[in-house]
Amino acid sequence: MRTPRRTTIGLLTATLAFAAMPLAVAQIPFPQLRSVFPPGGKAGDTVEVTIGGSDLEETTELVFSHPGIRCERIAIPATEFSPERHEPLRYRISIAPEVPVGSHEVTARTRLGFTAPRAFAVGSLPEINHTQNNSIETAEDLPLGTVVNGHADTEAIDYYRLELKEGQRVLIQCRAEPIDSRMDATLAILDGKGRELMRDRDTLGRDALLDFNAPGEGSYTLQVFDFTYRGGTEYPYRLTASSAPHIDFIYPPAGQAGTTGKFKIFGRNLPGGSKGEGVRLGRHELESVEVDIALPRETTSEFVVRSLHTSLLPGMDYRLEGNGQMSNPIRIGFAAAPIIQAQESPDDQAVTVPCEVHGRFDSRNDLDRYRFEARKGAPLWIECFAERLGNGSDPLLFIERITTDDKGNEQFKELASNDDAGSRLGGRHFTIQSRDSALYFTPPEDGRYRATVLTQAGEAGPAAIYRLVLREAQPDFDLIAVPWHATDGDKHVNRTPAILRQGGTALVRVFALRRHGFREAIDLTVEGLPQGVTCPALTIKKGKDLATFIFVSADDAPSWQGFITIVGKAGDTVRKARAGAISWSIGSYDTEWTKPRLSTRLPLSVYAGEKAPIVIQPPEPHRWEVDMNGTLELPIKLVKQFPMKGDFIIQPVGLPYTKDAPTLKLKEKDSEGKLTITFKKTKEFPIAPGEWHFALRGQGTVKYRNNVAGIEPAEQERKRIEELEKKVQEEAKQAKAEVEPARKAFQAVENALKAASPEAKAELEGRLKETQTSLQDAEKKSKDAEDKATRAAAELKTASERAKRAGERAKTKDVKHATYSVPLTVVVKPPPPKEKGK
Repeated sequence: MRTPRRTTIGLLTATLAFAAMPLAVAQIPFPQLRSVFPPGGKAGDTVEVTIGGSDLEETTELVFSHPGIRCERIAIPATEFSPERHEPLRYRISIAPEVPVGSHEVTARTRLGFTAPRAFAVGSLPEINHTQNNSIETAEDLPLGTVVNGHADTEAIDYYRLELKEGQRVLIQCRAEPIDSRMDATLAILDGKGRELMRDRDTLGRDALLDFNAPGEGSYTLQVFDFTYRGGTEYPYRLTASSAPHIDFIYPPAGQAGTTGKFKIFGRNLPGGSKGEGVRLGRHELESVEVDIALPRETTSEFVVRSLHTSLLPGMDYRLEGNGQMSNPIRIGFAAAPIIQAQESPDDQAVTVPCEVHGRFDSRNDLDRYRFEARKGAPLWIECFAERLGNGSDPLLFIERITTDDKGNEQFKELASNDDAGSRLGGRHFTIQSRDSALYFTPPEDGRYRATVLTQAGEAGPAAIYRLVLREAQPDFDLIAVPWHATDGDKHVNRTPAILRQGGTALVRVFALRRHGFREAIDLTVEGLPQGVTCPALTIKKGKDLATFIFVSADDAPSWQGFITIVGKAGDTVRKARAGAISWSIGSYDTEWTKPRLSTRLPLSVYAGEKAPIVIQPPEPHRWEVDMNGTLELPIKLVKQFPMKGDFIIQPVGLPYTKDAPTLKLKEKDSEGKLTITFKKTKEFPIAPGEWHFALRGQGTVKYRNNVAGIEPAEQERKRIEELEKKVQEEAKQAKAEVEPARKAFQAVENALKAASPEAKAELEGRLKETQTSLQDAEKKSKDAEDKATRAAAELKTASERAKRAGERAKTKDVKHATYSVPLTVVVKPPPPKEKGK
């Protein structure tokens, strides 16, 4: 049954913006790990997984973020023609019993380098993999308390069958978002007559949850599908029907680090949970249970695929155990000021700064007001956490001055307001944003003030909890480091890994999320660089939000795959950058979207098997001086590993051009040219005296050959097996030729025996047995040789296909390519003073 289709300091501190030409999708290859199936396993078990993506043919290992998850190759046994080798796309994964339940990360180690990471789930329940079940007739049994690993199919529905007793309650969850799946999970449950009883979508972020009580004993059918009926290996899910506890929200949402406090958990199937408070989400009344939770002194966090801003909140992840199973994680924040509970009253609530108020938006356009005293000129940081708590509210915050007129009437004057203070960094390739509100507020005078917080859109109700923080400003920052693509002009977004070919460059962009009015410069350094790779220190300039590292490989750098750390320092404050990634690649951000998230580690790879296709070589030393209004001529050389097709365009990036940056256009046969930059201030080029850091970016088309080095070993293997096959065929031919003489000898003795006298028969019968044995041996030898020749022919066919694929892959193809030079510096000096009288 089918359903209808539904560097130096300051380098590139700007966005590396320039008038980029649009590029096609075809680019220099890099490995992409698009799928791992099954996408998880049970702690203490061993599971075989298959990976999918591109340029994974020479994958040798899967590397996990937790040391308790280990990878073992699956061997292809040796034959009489080939030695043992391993399956590059299949691995045996062992999960130690102590590995925590939740999401972890996996990266594939390939010929070219590490891939971008993917999520890999570890659970506590037995696990099975789904079969082909796209009809009611092929519906698969869904055992209670079991994880089923599946994936959505295009224009189809997966069907499962549940056997339930009357009144039996099960929580049916389809988890896709936590495993980097593209699936927008949808669930529907039908009774025995095919009538839909319940449907859900987006209760758990983009995932689905059915809280189902069976109206009668019998068989029920569960439908699982993507909301848009898309599917494939990039649409995996993990499906459960169980009595495991589920946490919807927790109150209070935060506590003081290093203390033990009482928290009330609201959810379903809670051990010892009670109803009766009337708290409902949709059609369901929630249970509640009060627990004591010890909060550590330092922030702790599982790896969870969620919004960037939520992941950066100080706090801890908490799970509740019940019915022998673990709940979903809920985030408990760490409050940095004394906590006050909001009061249900029509009057303004008086609070004392510093404080953190915990309240909720009971309805849309609900607003709460808080009065406080403030001193003139003492900066305050006023912030509302709501969306970052996972409830989808969109708060608005504004501050008013309270005065009293001569008649004793209070007057209110709005001084500041904010909506959506979350950074909007990263453009459409790595969008960092939040709908929460925040203000850096400096009171203009001593006196009384009022903070008003309201929700203007989004969710409201018992789970729409907020944290309103009013405290003295304590400037600080967070850093996120993301491997960056060289093709800024493209609309496609790839899970780009940082991979260097010899002599080439790779980019990592660092975003600064400034807090509490922090505006100072941040010095950045890289730790853990391998031999042959350089990367000058950078500074995110005062008031700016990003910088881009250019990693440069030496011409003889050895192959290396590992993880690096980026550290930012401002005064005495030191912060390590969190790695960033996206959950899946897209063809165009105009028609698709992807999910930026934090990652556990920042991989970097050097591939020594290939030179960079084109290297831009500016003159040395890489530092110049020029007068304001003067001109700088940079002689440029190109080192070409592959020929160019058409023009190669070179422009400076990092200098403050808003448009029309100077361009050097080199013809496909050219290898040298001069780039001229005039340092005259204009509307499009607001240059000023000072030290400027930039790079040269080149883009064009190259005639690229992929893995040329792979042709020779594949062809040598083909030739080796071809020689063996010839030898085996000759042996089979000889063995076959030996059968006929043996048969004739046997037949001759047999005929002689028939005509022999009684006296001669005894001797002939002995000879008959000998010739029969010889014939049987010859026939067996011939058959064995023929079978071996058949196997050799099959082996030769396989080797020939591998050699053919290697040759096809290495054929010259036109691909778009963008590259960067090493970091450069120019000191722009003030213009000389005018002479008197001129």
